This record gives sequence, structure tokens and C-alpha cells, in this order.
Amino acid sequence: MSAPTYRARLEDQPLDFSVSEERRVFDGFRPLDVLTLTHAPLAEARRGRVRREIVRGGRCAVVIPYDPARDAIVVIRQFRVGAALATPHAAPLELPAGGIDEGEDPAAGAARELEEETGLRPRAVAHCFSVLSTPGLTDELAMVFLAIVDTAHLTGRGGKADEDEDILAIPAPFDALLDAVDRGAVQNGFLVCATHWFARHGRAHAALLADSIQTDPVS
Repeated sequence: MSAPTYRARLEDQPLDFSVSEERRVFDGFRPLDVLTLTHAPLAEARRGRVRREIVRGGRCAVVIPYDPARDAIVVIRQFRVGAALATPHAAPLELPAGGIDEGEDPAAGAARELEEETGLRPRAVAHCFSVLSTPGLTDELAMVFLAIVDTAHLTGRGGKADEDEDILAIPAPFDALLDAVDRGAVQNGFLVCATHWFARHGRAHAALLADSIQTDPVS
């Protein structure tokens, strides 16, 4: 058997590409652009022009709000039109998440989204990993953060009224959440991904993060 090639390595890799035309066809909350481009060959020894539609999502923060004292993660439930159209479950479980503003520190954005959607202020926040949500559809890069919280302060209500958000915040014992993910009771990609990550690494990361907590909470 021949030695593996560079392209066979199990890693994301760069690839040369050139955009010859970029046109905005919808300029709403999530802009839609049409791109004409060429890219270097992979499996095919050619370099032809292709047309791709891309939803501009930018960076977003996804938060794993963990209470070490209760070994619980705060999840949220809200109406999602995509879930309503694709599944029988219009009120899926999710993690707190939202867009990071231009020029905003990502950790500060994560703390802001957590407070807006759950009412909780994190005692500490740390970046864990990043994922491309659907790279064939959008350029959204989701940055996943672990946040140390105290669920004793959880009211159960969240969301911004001026954005028509109606959010229920739920403290989920981690083992019960992992069981729900394993039996397919939840389908949100960020939640499934983060739960599996936490099962392997989360408690150890949380212990280190808790050791770093200062007297004042994250602003």
C-alpha cells in the first residue's frame, strides 16, 4: 500500500480558489450572495467555473452553561420555524447561542447571549472548539464556549421582547441530557455536538475553568 498523500490526511486543509463575481440577491437578517468562482482540483483534474449560493452568517457563539455543583447544563427551548417545517417538533431543545457583533470579543459575545437567553451571568467563560454549521450553505462559524454558571439564579424565562423571543431555560442533569442525545430525542446539531464533546472533556475543562474564577463575574 502506498503512503498516504497530503490530501488523505484527516484534517481541514487549504485549497486555492478565485472569485470572479459576487452578487447579493437578498439583504435581510441573513444576506444571500451568489458567487462565481474557480478552485484548484481535488478528485477531478480540471479547474472549471462553478456557481454557489451562500448565506452570510458570520461568527456566532454557542454556550455550554455548566453548573458544577449540580452537574447540570442549562438548555433552552423556543419555537424554531426550521424545526417546525422539517420535523414534528416545533419547540426543540438547544444551547444558548447568537451572533457575535462586528468587533466584539467572542467571549464577551458568548456571555451576552447567555444572559439574554437565560438571565444567567457566567462566572467564567472559555472557548472550547469551533464548528462550521453547514459549510455547503453558509459561511457561519460557530465558536463553542464553556461557561460556569449557578443555576440557583435561573428563573426559567429568557429572550428579548423586542426580538419576539419566547425562551424557556431548563437545567438539565448532564447524564440525563447525554441519554436524551444518545436515544435521538434531540436533533439540534450544536447541542448534539457539544454534548458529545462534554461527555469526553467537559468536566475536566470545567474544573480548570472553575479554578480560574475571580471574585467578580464576567462583565
